Amino acid sequence: MGVVDRRVFEARKKAFVDRLEREALQERVDGDVLPLLRLLNQHPDIYTTSSCSGRIMVAEAVRPSYSKGRGFRPVARWHHPVPSELVAEAVAQLDNAWLMVRGAILHLAAADAKTAYRLVEIGRGTGHKHSGIIAMNRGGIFVEILGEERLDIPLKRNGAAVTDVAVAVDMANKTLVLAKLRLYWLAARLEAELFGVDAPTSEEIRRAIRRAASCLG
Repeated sequence: MGVVDRRVFEARKKAFVDRLEREALQERVDGDVLPLLRLLNQHPDIYTTSSCSGRIMVAEAVRPSYSKGRGFRPVARWHHPVPSELVAEAVAQLDNAWLMVRGAILHLAAADAKTAYRLVEIGRGTGHKHSGIIAMNRGGIFVEILGEERLDIPLKRNGAAVTDVAVAVDMANKTLVLAKLRLYWLAARLEAELFGVDAPTSEEIRRAIRRAASCLG
């Protein structure tokens, strides 16, 4: 994997870091993940390209598989637990509506294979089981760290309600909270293993997540 050109890597890193800070000033960056992105960009062999800390979304669609084609329209999204009244308001005028939850996703570029594999290992070790290398070119070896939390709940079909909104939102909020906890576990291990920052052990974090899950029901 000697495809990466260090000069190209550094140029693209500067461009992405500048874009991150520009978008942060415009409040277009998810605040839950911004500190982690800034820290990762301090590593000489890593830069971040895009990210999300996890979200709840209302989409207009007959079925969620339309999300990769025509017939799918995002209507509202939140990066935090949401009141059911806001969701009900978002779907009121829709004929077909889904409530969707997605866990965290981070896209990063590494300067070498060792760093890329280490990022994948940390991702998988914190429950982001679908993490892996997705591309490589002169600008870096690109890694996707993807949370496993996912929920798709139909709310309306042909104008008729098919699910109680309050029940669906409660499930979505609980799923999102667990996704955020998994992201914090990832952040702690990245800080500890890449930067030597003191952080809870994985077992300590697992216990905390299990306690939280039991409270959520």
